[in-house]
Amino acid sequence: MAKTLGLRKNPLKDERETAFKRAALRVFSSKGYHKATMQEIALEAGFGKGTLYWYWKSKEELYFALIREMHEEFLRLVGEASKRNGSALDKLTWLGEEIVELYYRDRDFCKLSWKMRAEELETFSPQYVEELYKYIQQTKQELKRIISQGIEEGVFPPFDAYYLSCMLLGLVEGMEIQWLEDSQAFDLRKGMGLALEMLKSFQKLGMNKIV
Repeated sequence: MAKTLGLRKNPLKDERETAFKRAALRVFSSKGYHKATMQEIALEAGFGKGTLYWYWKSKEELYFALIREMHEEFLRLVGEASKRNGSALDKLTWLGEEIVELYYRDRDFCKLSWKMRAEELETFSPQYVEELYKYIQQTKQELKRIISQGIEEGVFPPFDAYYLSCMLLGLVEGMEIQWLEDSQAFDLRKGMGLALEMLKSFQKLGMNKIV
């Protein structure tokens, strides 16, 4: 995510690439992909448009460079949670807290994510769309491992682990939308805290015994 943008060996290239990425993030998140222009991004970064094209050949390539970093970071967190020691609830608690901090730190990335979903994906090159879906499926598979452990431990009912992981991911995304629409009315940290408390209550009830 933003903290890792532009980590390269060349300091000058590093500085310019980071400036372009941050500028592109601001422009894309505020205007959307189709209304944004490379000229606007270059001006926002404080460089010429020609310099911008040294790094990315097209607006589409730049856009998906940001999307790629966003999904790689989210996937990294879910993968790390899956490999941690402890119960499924411990892993989900850690993951939920890390996701909230990530979202607060990189709010523009979240805005970009939802603007991307609002765009018509068929307007983008197939290889980029395929790459996006690959990240999403990898994230679900990592989450599925945690959910499967949770089923064995009685945190979740013995249902299809993949569907449960999709539903849990949908809950997180729903809270994200509420927060992006009105952060004054919906505090994401509080929402995530309540969601985690709900999971703890499921464990106390013993879901495997109820179903």
